[in-house]
Amino acid sequence: MKNSILVLIVIAFGPAIVAGAGVPAPAYRSELRIPYCTVDGNVLTLNAFLPIDAKKPTPVMVDIHGGWWSGGEPVTGIPDYLAKKGIALFSISYRLGERGGFPQNIRDCRNAIRFIRKNAARFNIDPDRIDCMGGSAGGHLSLMVAMVPDDFDDGGPTDELEGYSARVAGCFGFIAPTDFIRFWNQGPDDAVTSAYGGITFRVPDPKIPYDSRPRLRMLFHGITPDSPEHMALYRRMCPMGQVRKDVPPLLICDGDIDPIVPGLHGKLLHEKLQNLGADTTYWMSVNGGHAFPSGDGFMDLLDAFLIRTLKLTE
Repeated sequence: MKNSILVLIVIAFGPAIVAGAGVPAPAYRSELRIPYCTVDGNVLTLNAFLPIDAKKPTPVMVDIHGGWWSGGEPVTGIPDYLAKKGIALFSISYRLGERGGFPQNIRDCRNAIRFIRKNAARFNIDPDRIDCMGGSAGGHLSLMVAMVPDDFDDGGPTDELEGYSARVAGCFGFIAPTDFIRFWNQGPDDAVTSAYGGITFRVPDPKIPYDSRPRLRMLFHGITPDSPEHMALYRRMCPMGQVRKDVPPLLICDGDIDPIVPGLHGKLLHEKLQNLGADTTYWMSVNGGHAFPSGDGFMDLLDAFLIRTLKLTE
């Protein structure tokens, strides 16, 4: 079947000197478009980047891409800050736009974790040392993977993944919308009244700041937070609705002047979790926009987080 073709490539990522590290990074090989799940007729795939000469099972980072839950794709290479530590990377696809939405895309991401754990021996990875990460929509999804309980009502594992946990050891989520009701209220109206009195709804407009409503309307399959029941659904599908003490360690990051997710969504989530005694670390990129975290000291903070959650040895 065309969608099930496995592409194996040996990549010359290394031995390459990682900037600032002073030691060679391990060589990696990649396996691209590995099917991990078939759901509702959709074959979902992931890309794997695996250390070639690992003498023992390696720790894992699972990358979840952004793109307003409607676009984007898995990465095709591994960043230096993971490669220099010998961390295996899996970058996953999930159902996008109308064929995805909530909770379908959350279910897909959790099933990818289950697939990776099920195939730990095949990939020579440690099933007890799996973190996840993502930015923007991927930040939301990675936080949800980390924070939801085992019995979260997303449809659960597909038959072949029954019995495998979707739990992770830690999560690095950045520039993520964490409160969908707030995000809805921050966005401008998307209702359009015609000359004849009818109401239609416009599509997202990239020129409009914080244009969340058309996207959320689509991703929630037409449901808006217009009643207590619908507000409860919006809460359940975002990190602010999953706050509890016993979440795995989280590294939560905002951009100070983010033009897409306004108002430091991550800071409020971090504070709410800290009030319960959860293990969270917060970073705000001063003058940072909707991008990977920046600023003096951030990469040291990220390194320390990876060392702690993935139990790395220096």
